[in-house]
Amino acid sequence: MRVKKAIEGVQGVKKVDVSLENRQAVVEFDEGKTDTEKIKAAIRETGYEPA
Repeated sequence: MRVKKAIEGVQGVKKVDVSLENRQAVVEFDEGKTDTEKIKAAIRETGYEPA
């Protein structure tokens, strides 16, 4: 839940589906408001390392 909430907190993120079991996150976002680097930074803040 921490990872999902962190990603949802990034401005421009529309939808998030996280599976820690599969080590996967599917994120729908507005490219005009954010980018993958900001999303990855939010994941790192939770203590996980994005691929």
